[in-house]
Amino acid sequence: MVELTLERIVSLAGEWTDDSRASQQFREIIEDEQTTTEEIELYLQEAIEGTESYHNRALQDLVNNIGRRLGFEVEYGIYQGVSDTIGYDGHWVSTATKEDTHLVVETKKSTAFSIGPEQAGEYMGELVDQEGLDREQIYGLYVVGDGDVETVSQTILGSKYRDRMRAITAQRLLDLLGIQTESGLRHDQVVDILLPINAVDVGQLVGLIQDVIEFRDHEDLVDDKVTTTQSDTLDSSVSWDGPQTGANAVQGTLSRQELTGPDDATVAVFPSQTSGVQFLKENNAWGFVGINQNPEYVAMYVSDDIQEVRYVARVNEIVPANEATLARTLESYAGEQAEFDANQKVVVFEPGTLYELTDPIPFESRVPYSLRYTELGRLRQAETTDDIL
Repeated sequence: MVELTLERIVSLAGEWTDDSRASQQFREIIEDEQTTTEEIELYLQEAIEGTESYHNRALQDLVNNIGRRLGFEVEYGIYQGVSDTIGYDGHWVSTATKEDTHLVVETKKSTAFSIGPEQAGEYMGELVDQEGLDREQIYGLYVVGDGDVETVSQTILGSKYRDRMRAITAQRLLDLLGIQTESGLRHDQVVDILLPINAVDVGQLVGLIQDVIEFRDHEDLVDDKVTTTQSDTLDSSVSWDGPQTGANAVQGTLSRQELTGPDDATVAVFPSQTSGVQFLKENNAWGFVGINQNPEYVAMYVSDDIQEVRYVARVNEIVPANEATLARTLESYAGEQAEFDANQKVVVFEPGTLYELTDPIPFESRVPYSLRYTELGRLRQAETTDDIL
């Protein structure tokens, strides 16, 4: 997908402006759940290194897309200011806090020119008036493509907005997305990282670090196979003879309430196109993925016209892709399943535990663009995908 470069998009779709075909096409590409974080990073590098106006605008869209992947509800801003419209580059909302938290996001391609906090501060004030918000609900975030972000930070610290603004490079924001994906960092923890932390009560930062450490320690103790308690969660009455062409490892249907494991059991949520379901059925497994945890369960979100979490299975083992026993050769799997390297793995399910849900979880506004983690209790109770992501 990344072969469609920014330059190529402009050559095919024309000028990149607000509501233009070029901007709409690019947003459709980066919002597709099959677009990987690695592809987002390649686009990010192209946008930062480019010198045309559309590179600045692509960077703005990419930053907003990273915010969406981090779990925020995101409103894309405008490229060029117009009357009666707040000119921010992005408006991010988190519902993870007691009162909704709003971020006014400003994206700057470089620090070659002076960057002051007044512009974002003005937009923050306009948003407070327009939405009737409490000023304590709103913050500013400057995202810099290239340059010395420390200069921006010092400018903010010397202003009246020092307690309401943050600055970060676009690459570091993408790094945070990688940390969330690999460690299972919750969205509310992401919010704690991005927002100004009380400089007096440093216990907030210590608590955040402790939460992450405890989460990772817990995952280190999880065996590659599930425990005896969880072994009774799914009915294994239908046999599985191993991967074979045309096979169907799906054992039947199951409701989420029949998943009787502990609420804190880890569930890996993977996205799949409808074409990927064939891999799932033939191999009683999912691949080829980068995964550093040992989840007890897998839930599969199927995109295209389905758009719901439709399948669930219990994890047996996780093996390197080149060591996995599969129904076909690695190269024969088309699309997403064919894109693998030596570091990618195959998640093998316990025989007889792959089921189609009778109460699948429908899409609302959030989709797993890549591997995401949730808990079994949340999966049982979810009304939409927003409740597990």
